Amino acid sequence: MTITLRSGSVVMFTGDSITDCGRLDSDEGLGSGYPLRIAGEWRADLDPKIQVVRRLAREYGAQLLAADGMFAELAATTGPEHWAVDGVHPTPAGHAALAAAWLRLVA
Repeated sequence: MTITLRSGSVVMFTGDSITDCGRLDSDEGLGSGYPLRIAGEWRADLDPKIQVVRRLAREYGAQLLAADGMFAELAATTGPEHWAVDGVHPTPAGHAALAAAWLRLVA
């Protein structure tokens, strides 16, 4: 697939590598919904980081795909499990929604 970006676009990718590190086989129980077990804590940790990413996007003129808000809107109509069963890691439908939104943003 070829993707043509608008001239002058700045692209920044962020994510966590835990999804590629055998988390389902983890002795620490990192698979099968671990974010739900710490749900009260992870939002408090995540929200300030989201604000930093938004500020950096503004500061550097980068296009920002506000995935958190996008998933909140999608979940309001279908339920969050359709998009991310554990509340963090996207399902195939969640990845498709991210890809479509990213293409709309940069293409």
